[in-house]
Amino acid sequence: MTTALKEKAQKAAMVALPAVFSAGMALTSFAVEEGSDASAGVIESAASALVSSVTSITASIASAIGSIIPIALPLVGVGLVVTIGLNVFKKVSSKA
Repeated sequence: MTTALKEKAQKAAMVALPAVFSAGMALTSFAVEEGSDASAGVIESAASALVSSVTSITASIASAIGSIIPIALPLVGVGLVVTIGLNVFKKVSSKA
């Protein structure tokens, strides 16, 4: 895909996202009978489900990052040592 086409797709998605969410909220509001207190229960259960799922996602991301860092740090360190070593070698060899 070209970058112009990607940019157009991203803009369309950003414009369509609020419309999709508002349509979804409108559909769920009709799921409960009018005048009943069940709608508050539905909202509370949806909110608690959302909070628990976001909490689960953050826990899994934190564990993934925690398991990747001990592997990534030495690799980044080796890369920096090699890069700096090559730069120093080029400077020293060009002066000799």
